[in-house]
Amino acid sequence: MVGGTFVVYMIYNPKGMSAAFYVETMQHGIRTLLPLAVLMFMGLLFTITSAIFARGDRASLYLLIATGICILTAISLTVFGNWPINNQIITWNANSPPSNWTDLRDAWWRFHVARFIMGIIGLSCLLLATLNRSSTARTI
Repeated sequence: MVGGTFVVYMIYNPKGMSAAFYVETMQHGIRTLLPLAVLMFMGLLFTITSAIFARGDRASLYLLIATGICILTAISLTVFGNWPINNQIITWNANSPPSNWTDLRDAWWRFHVARFIMGIIGLSCLLLATLNRSSTARTI
C-alpha cells in the first residue's frame, strides 16, 4: 500500500501540470489504480489478525494497533477525501475542465499527501513490531 502511494506521490504531483495533462493523467490513474484500493482493506485485515496473534507481546500489540489506526486513517482519507474528488475528475473534459479544477486538484493532493504520511507512519510501526517480535522470539 505504501509503495503504491509513494508511486502516486512521485508521478501524480500536479505541480507544473497543465489542465489538460492533469485531467488525462488523473483519469488514467483513476481507471488503472482503483482496483489496488483493495490492498488497503487487506492490509487492515492482516494487521488486525497479526495484532490478535501478538496479544501476548504488549509492545508488538501496541505497535500493530498503531499500524491499524494509520491504515484506517489512510482508508478514511481515501474514501472521504480522494474518492469524491476522483468521481468528479473522471467526468471532466480534458480540454475544458471546470473553473474550480485547481481547487479540487489541490484538495486531492492534500488528501493524498496525508494518506502517504499515514502510510509511512503505519509501515514504520509495522516494521518496529516485526523487529520487536523477532528480538523477543530470539531471547526465548
